[in-house]
Amino acid sequence: MKLSKFYLCSLSILLTTISFDVYGGYTLQGGRLVNNQELATMSVQEHYSAAMDAYQKKDWEELIHQAMIITKNFPSTPFANESLFYLGVGYFNLREFEESNQYFSTYLKRNATPKHFEDAIQYKFSIAEKFQNGAKKRVLGWEGMPKILPAREDALNIYEEVITALPHDELAAKALFGKAKLLFKEEEFKSSVEAFQTLIRRFPKNPLAAESYIGIGEVYLTQCKKQYPDPDFLDLAEINLRKFRLDFPGEDRVVIAEKMFLDMQEVYAASLFETGQYFERTKKPHASIIYYNKVVSNYPATHAAKLSEKRLDALNLKQNGKNKKQKNTSGSSNQQKVELENQVNEQSPELSNTDSSEQAYLKAAIQAEEMETVKRTDELFAQTEKQISTSDEGEQDEIQGFNSSKASLIQALQDKTDQEVDP
Repeated sequence: MKLSKFYLCSLSILLTTISFDVYGGYTLQGGRLVNNQELATMSVQEHYSAAMDAYQKKDWEELIHQAMIITKNFPSTPFANESLFYLGVGYFNLREFEESNQYFSTYLKRNATPKHFEDAIQYKFSIAEKFQNGAKKRVLGWEGMPKILPAREDALNIYEEVITALPHDELAAKALFGKAKLLFKEEEFKSSVEAFQTLIRRFPKNPLAAESYIGIGEVYLTQCKKQYPDPDFLDLAEINLRKFRLDFPGEDRVVIAEKMFLDMQEVYAASLFETGQYFERTKKPHASIIYYNKVVSNYPATHAAKLSEKRLDALNLKQNGKNKKQKNTSGSSNQQKVELENQVNEQSPELSNTDSSEQAYLKAAIQAEEMETVKRTDELFAQTEKQISTSDEGEQDEIQGFNSSKASLIQALQDKTDQEVDP
């Protein structure tokens, strides 16, 4: 709060000082204030002659001084209109681009058929280029204030003025190109592409048309890097590259556009490869193979395609190993099946003679399973008998009961087997 009051007080003192200086340096003439330094001391013709002399000598401050005297003291004369143009020239050479542009605009508006029309448009275009390249405006547009404000919006407006004033001139092509580049810097990608395409349509054989094809490719490349890699960008970039080759078949700069297109493919291929890597890390090899194959088929010239081929080889090798292991396991199982059939046939030859092969296998499997159950049960009883044999004599009744249960269980299993094999 204290700092704000300090700055307000400082600004008030500065403005008061300026107002006293202005009041002291001005004279009331014809109902308006005129700077004492801008009072006419000669005829309008003599002041204009002095201005032209300063112009020839490139004395820009003197040119501005004499031109200002004419516009202030002789506003209704033809010399005043011409002086507006020279004021723009003088301020331009002093790098006061904002003031220069204002005087050129006033000059063009006040004259139906201005003598220096094309020169004024050329100067305005140059001012737009300066603004695009970083030239700044003064705070509040006041002389003496620092130049810290960006002027890119002013540059876009000036480019539009140039394009409208000279729609089929070489300067319009340059303005369209400058506008497209500036929009690209501001990340207004769609508008930038439209400006490049307008230039190509209006000036198809202009060297800047070839540069515009490259510019469009750069826009799409930047979009796919900064935004989500939309496949539409890649399709549009491919169309742009084909048109470039068609319109400029012998153009060396086609290589630049081709390199940009390959860089775009790298971006899209890398995105798919990363997705494949994710699925591989999460133990979903089949999904990862789909993405790796897509990289190889769609973007074969990319680095990501080479990496995908290596991963496919590794995954296929691993899959083949699993298949081989499963095949060996299956073969072993089949061998066990044959041995089991032979064993059953030896034990029950009448079963294989009376039933079909499928029924025989089914019955043999049931019998073998029950036989295995009896075997495991017998082993369990043997272990239990061993434990009971170490018991006291008072537990002999339990041993007798145990043996009785064992015999009953074995008989029941055998009866069940006989019923399931011969229903």
